[in-house]
Amino acid sequence: MQYFGIPTCPYCKKRVNIIRTWRLKREGEYKCPRCGGISNVYLSPLVYVFATVAIFAGICIYFFHKFVLDDIGLFTCLYIFIPFAGFFLISLFMVYLKKPVIKRVQPREEMPRSAPPRRRKNDRFSEVNSGRYRDN
Repeated sequence: MQYFGIPTCPYCKKRVNIIRTWRLKREGEYKCPRCGGISNVYLSPLVYVFATVAIFAGICIYFFHKFVLDDIGLFTCLYIFIPFAGFFLISLFMVYLKKPVIKRVQPREEMPRSAPPRRRKNDRFSEVNSGRYRDN
């Protein structure tokens, strides 16, 4: 399983365009325009690792500028934004496609006709007609 790279169609092995991958991250299915195969879209488990690294890097940059350099300015916001922009670009390569698993359902065995199924009494509204509640 390839967790990092450009996603490819599991049927015809055609690579997916990066711009389409950007849109594909938020969808659950992909239909290949070349072969028509339908595949499920998954995100790599590395996404969580890189997201944590980006958050930690942004916090470290903030605290470095706040307590070591003692200057918070407009460029500090830009420096804090850089790890998140890097994560966004790297996350485009963490999408992969997989063939859907189709589970076969076995037909149920029919019950014998000799014994009818037992039915429960519908007792949900028994208090309404019991006289406990008055009509206005």
